[in-house]
Formats: sequence, C-alpha cells, structure tokens
Amino acid sequence: MANTLNQKEDRKLKTKDLIYAGAFCAIYLVIMLLIVMACGSVPILYFMAPLFVGVVDGTVYMLYAMKVHKFGAVLILGILFALITSSSVWYSLCLALVAALAAELILKAGNYTSKKLYVLSYIVFNINMAAPTLMLMIDRNRFFAMSETYYGQNYAAAQSALVGTGPFWLFILCGALVGGLLGALLATRLIGKHFKRAGIL
Repeated sequence: MANTLNQKEDRKLKTKDLIYAGAFCAIYLVIMLLIVMACGSVPILYFMAPLFVGVVDGTVYMLYAMKVHKFGAVLILGILFALITSSSVWYSLCLALVAALAAELILKAGNYTSKKLYVLSYIVFNINMAAPTLMLMIDRNRFFAMSETYYGQNYAAAQSALVGTGPFWLFILCGALVGGLLGALLATRLIGKHFKRAGIL
C-alpha cells in the first residue's frame, strides 16, 4: 500500500518540476519567437516557420519531457504556447490545446518509456506551430487584414498572392509535421545517452 502511494506521489508534478517546466518553457518559446521574427520579413519563410521551429526546438522538447517525466509537463508547455501565440483566435487556441493534450496522452500511453512515442508526441505537439495560421482555412480575409496591420500592405499582398485560393494551410500543417519529425529524430541522436539513462527504450 505504501509503495503504491509513493508511486502515485512520484507521478504528480512537484515544485521543482514546475521550476523545470518554467525554465524549459522559456527556452522553447524564446527559440520559437526568434525563428518567427527572423522569418517574418519574408512571406514564404514566415509560412515555413513551423518547419524550422520543429527542427530546432525538438531537442528542447525531448530534454524537457524526459527531465520532468510526469503527466502534465507537456500540457503545461502547450498551454503557455497556445496562450502566447493563439489566444486572439478561439479556433487556433483550441487546435493548439488539443495538440498539446494529444502529445501528453501519447507519452502517457507509453508510460513515458517509449522512444517511438516520444518521437510521435513531438510530431503531434508541433502541430501547435500551424495553429496561428489556421485563419487561412477559416477566415483568410481577417488573416491578411491582421498581416497588413503588422507588416504593411505590400507584405500582406505578397502573402495573398502566395497563398492563392487553395487550401494553402495544409502546406503549413505538413511543414509542422515534417519539422516535428526531423526535430524528434535529430533530438534522439543528440541526446541518445539521456534516453538510456532515463530508462526510455
């Protein structure tokens, strides 16, 4: 009985876990913002930001998930990300939150010990990078109006010409998925020893 209670306690997020969460969240979000800002001046690169962020932030995600290793850690990161990037549009916010929850549940399904599920978890988590541009599927006029407000009329016109009339957002979503895959695979190579030490096979 005592061992069962101890195991349940170990699975709960503690103060130090929340400190780790805050630190890794800050690193993850700073990297994301730097990449988005760097890509922002060129329309096509702006739309490719989910790919680039996925590749670069994969290692941060993996280290974070392995370090905290408890239910809720990935969800916390996803909630913070969603609030920062998608809070102004309810359906984008919902997509980002669903992606974060799904990523957390994938890790839990493998009891936080499956390397393959860590990879799959990050691929799903990186869908949140496509969430802010979901307006291109639902309300593209609003998207271009917001783009014009922030970047100017010429920039918004260039984006509009690039997007066209088709389901361009699916291209962005595919970029997020590919970025998540590449970032996860890169992370497993860079921190392979950490996986073994954490008992993740």
